[in-house]
Amino acid sequence: MINQLLLIAYVAVIVILSLKLRQGTFSGFVLSDRNIAYPAVIGIAFTAAYFSAASFLGGGGYGLVAGMPWVVFCAFLHVAFACLAWLMAGRIWAMAKQYDAKTVPQLLERRYNSPTGKVILAAIMLILYAIYLVPIFKGCAALFQGLIGVTYLQGLIIAVLIVAVYYAIGGLPAIIWIGFIQGILMLVGSMFLYGSLFSHAGGTQIWDNIPAAVLSMNGFSVPWQKTLGMAFSISLGLLALPDLLIMIFAARDRRVVRFAGVFGPLSIAIYAVCVFSLGILAYGALSAEQLAPFMKNPDGLVPFLATTLLPAGFDSIILLAAISAALSTMSAIVLVTTTSLTSDILRYLKPEISDKSILFLTRAVGVIILLAAAVSAINVPQQIVPLVSVSMGVIACCVFVPLIFGLYWQRGTSTGFIASLLASFFSVVAWNFYGDPLIHPVFVGIVCGTVAYVGGSLVTGQTSRADVVDKSKAS
Repeated sequence: MINQLLLIAYVAVIVILSLKLRQGTFSGFVLSDRNIAYPAVIGIAFTAAYFSAASFLGGGGYGLVAGMPWVVFCAFLHVAFACLAWLMAGRIWAMAKQYDAKTVPQLLERRYNSPTGKVILAAIMLILYAIYLVPIFKGCAALFQGLIGVTYLQGLIIAVLIVAVYYAIGGLPAIIWIGFIQGILMLVGSMFLYGSLFSHAGGTQIWDNIPAAVLSMNGFSVPWQKTLGMAFSISLGLLALPDLLIMIFAARDRRVVRFAGVFGPLSIAIYAVCVFSLGILAYGALSAEQLAPFMKNPDGLVPFLATTLLPAGFDSIILLAAISAALSTMSAIVLVTTTSLTSDILRYLKPEISDKSILFLTRAVGVIILLAAAVSAINVPQQIVPLVSVSMGVIACCVFVPLIFGLYWQRGTSTGFIASLLASFFSVVAWNFYGDPLIHPVFVGIVCGTVAYVGGSLVTGQTSRADVVDKSKAS
């Protein structure tokens, strides 16, 4: 009964905030009219949108099979990339405001004067974000099973209804403010569960109970090279995922962005250390018999820890924190996926369409995408972490190269932009099927995308300069 009441209160807060923050314009819906004035809200909402149920369930349990390399690589790379992301955030905000960009494809289109590149990137985002939603729905439905005892299918339905309400009503303002609340819940839940493992094992002696093979940096059941690739692929998203970048776009001014850069990395550091350590700490707090069911599928470890180690009622805090992680990520993903289709692709094909029509379609199509992803999640046998690693990594690859070069290198051209998108996407897909499994496809995608970008830009840049010289001589 406690869990049901807690969920009802949680949903009531979401609905009230969504109604209060309801937006009537397309700019307000997708960008909050660039009026978010609180650094802590943006910084912690950024963290909540980045870490999903995949991190709480998949990331928390994956240490069981990957061992200490998973903890070290994930914690270090997440903190390092979070710091880099917020160091660049001021430039990103300024460029978005300069070009009056409401989406990431639109930002890069105007930076490179490339409508074709915008459509290609929007299509890549539409496909891969739809795939990315599936493992998040899987995790969220499993959490609702543990929280209120519903079936997996009923859990999917509940998740769709909650996200659809505050996405369709409130848009980005609701996503950011509700994400801030969800981020606080996630931080509290992760620290609470981390501390409970130490308490159950008698304090720091938990480390004495963990097998040496688990603590070795050579890797446990997964080679350390593969673990490094997955950790890098996932954490790269901090620098380039569109659902995170739009939160930077929404800041009122550069001062807000600067101070949000304190709250963002700090909250990411706390969450990453606590959650990614759970798998190896479980070896020191639980028996081999208790851990055995999760060795083949570690996604169920975190709910098991919550219900086993915590007093009755307290487990609901952990499960609600994990649900918050899932819902915050899904809402931001649906927004950028839908705007990629409506604002970037549809408006390219039909420029005369009005903002009012685009707003209606953005709301309606977002709900349809949620329903499609939930249906696809009814039967997902694969573990969460590998699914997230590939889908998130491809999107980050495609955005990372043109975004970073666009900020710091003025010689980039439209041809380089398009070449990098195609090279990143197709090289990652090809490597995923035919490449060495110890080398993560995202490494290949970044290298191929960078070479294509620089090569395409230099060649077309030289051509453009030659044309200028010829015209000058002719005159």
